[in-house]
Formats: sequence, C-alpha cells, structure tokens
Amino acid sequence: MPVTKNPYLRYKAIDSRLRNRQKPLPTLIDLIQACEKETDYEPALDTVVKDIKNMRISFNAPIEFNRSKMAYEYTDDTYRFDGVGLMEQDINSIKNAIELIQSIGSSRVSGQFEHAMEKVLTAYREKFPQGNFKRQFIQTDAAKDFRGFQHFDLFFRAIKDRIPVSIVHYSYSKHKFTSRIIHPMLLKEFDNRWYIVAFSEEHNEIRTFGFDRIHDPVFVQGDFRGELGPDAVSYFQNIYGIYPIENQDIQNILIDISPQELAYFRSYPIHESQQFVMVHNSGRARIKLNLIPSFELVRLLRSFGKTIRIVEPEWLRHEVNENFKR
Repeated sequence: MPVTKNPYLRYKAIDSRLRNRQKPLPTLIDLIQACEKETDYEPALDTVVKDIKNMRISFNAPIEFNRSKMAYEYTDDTYRFDGVGLMEQDINSIKNAIELIQSIGSSRVSGQFEHAMEKVLTAYREKFPQGNFKRQFIQTDAAKDFRGFQHFDLFFRAIKDRIPVSIVHYSYSKHKFTSRIIHPMLLKEFDNRWYIVAFSEEHNEIRTFGFDRIHDPVFVQGDFRGELGPDAVSYFQNIYGIYPIENQDIQNILIDISPQELAYFRSYPIHESQQFVMVHNSGRARIKLNLIPSFELVRLLRSFGKTIRIVEPEWLRHEVNENFKR
C-alpha cells in the first residue's frame, strides 16, 4: 500500500480542515479535497465517511453533522487529533503491552492489549492486504492455540500484581485432577511451550506447571507468598529446559562432537555457557557446558545418537547411553 494512502494522513487532514476558523463547517466535498491536498490522491467518498466514523470511535473525535448547514463541525473547540487523550484503561494496557513486548517479543503479545495498541499504532503503521505476501518479512515458529495459552493474561497479571491463583491441575502420570493454590512468580517459555513457575501451597515449595495441564484458574484472596530473588532467577537461567534432574547442582559437562555435528554446535549453541575447549585435527571437537542437568538435556543429547559422546560426568554418560540403548 502506498504511503500516501496511510489513513492517519487523512485523519490529520480532516482534523485540520475542521479546525479552520477562516473556512468553518466544511462539507464532505471540502474534506475530500483536504485529504487530496495532504496525500496527493483523491480518496473515495465512502473512504472519508469511514474515516470520520473511525475518528469518532477510535480517537473520541467530537465530529457532528450539522443538518441545517449540510456540513461537519467539532462540537468541542478544544479537541485536537494530535493531542488525543487516552483513557486510564488504555494507558495501563499500553504499559502492560510494552512490558510484555520487552519480556517475550512482539510475536507473543496476547489479545488483551490488541485494541489499545492498535489505537496508538494507527498513527505509525499501515495495514497491508493479506494477499500481498511480499510484505511478510518475518515468520515465527510459535505454536498457535495450544492448550492453556488462553490463561496467559491471567498469569501475567497475577505475577505483576502479586495475586494468588487457584487452579485445577491434571497429572499425566497419575491421570487425575487436583485442586491447588499457587503464587505465580515467573512465566517461562521453552520449545514453544509455556510454563508458570510458582510457589505451591500444597508442596510448600516452588514448582513449575505446564500451561497444558492447568484448567479453570481464578484469582483468590490472600497474602502472596514466595519471591524469586536474584539467585532463583539465575537458577532458571542455568537450566536447559524446564525440569532439572533431582539432586543435581550446576556442574561442568564435557561432550565430544563428531565432525558432522561441529558446524551445528557452532551455529546453535545448546546453552549460553557453551565453550569449545578443544578442536582435533580429525575434525572432532570437545565442548564444555556449565549448567544444571535436566530431563530435556538428556533427551536432546540422546537425539544426537552416536555422533556425540559424553566425557563427563560419568553418571550423565551412563544416563544418556542407557536411555539410548533402550
């Protein structure tokens, strides 16, 4: 879509023409001509009518049609489109959306903030027709509509405002539902799945719950318990995946890599702690990881089969090899 067809430019032209005291009460034709002067193209009559309607709804513009003069006017002389005020609810939604974008990226912004963001971004962004596939520069690999993601907004607010939540949790291993109260502290994404890290009253400790296992979450009254301090945040940063192996602390893991996997590990490090400590003339290499072993890490290492070899720790080598054999 050409930049001259940006609706915001037409909104500005309409606003400017309505505020023109030397030529008050513009007709619809006058507004079309004002838009043409501003954008270098003549918009259709229906387009300008829709623009006026959108300015009324989305920007609270006090535009009225004067039937006796067959013209348009502002009923509030102090109104300015450039200085349009946002309601308190809009401002809070925008602040939350900005926090969300900074935390998880714009491709994951949830529906709660869409209207407020569109209201503001209309001033800066064009809408491209869906048929114009050439305008799509980025495509993410995020799973859509997976179970439990509809509760994202609720957990986001629970963390932000420190509100306990009652949930119904389903155990895949026990095949049963359990009601429990949790105190959400951290939203965590891994492998296109979302998890909530929370203090569990039932377990009296911090636990991780998958969104797909959570049903019917509701806010409950009560004192909020639990706090993720700097050590706890670092703890979750030092894990590949979600579920750490019991009784294992952060430790060095040495892995020998075959030549065919060397480029892969260089391009896609397993973890930010990954370092190359040795590269053989044969093409084999050795990397070191410093993290807390997890079930997801074991599954990943097993997926490489015989192209890699765990050097240490010995227990992890045994775990990966035994599972691979089975």
